[in-house]
Amino acid sequence: MASIYETMTKALQDHWKAHNNAYPQRFELDAQTNKKLVDDRRLIINTMNFQFAPGWESEFQGCKIALVDDGNFLVDKDGNRVPLAV
Repeated sequence: MASIYETMTKALQDHWKAHNNAYPQRFELDAQTNKKLVDDRRLIINTMNFQFAPGWESEFQGCKIALVDDGNFLVDKDGNRVPLAV
């Protein structure tokens, strides 16, 4: 099973290919998935001795992250919710 980071990266790449490099509106993640993403990213940032950018927890590769209660989605440029396989 792919990590949430890998799943979101693949979804973003697929969106770019399908929509002429347009960014999606946002990612929507439930609290548990968002915590896993933040923990994984924090580990990488600390391990590589990178600097934390302001607001890094609420953005992924330039896309906003919104917390929701009903699943994990990429919201495409047209507002369609595309489920993430996590």
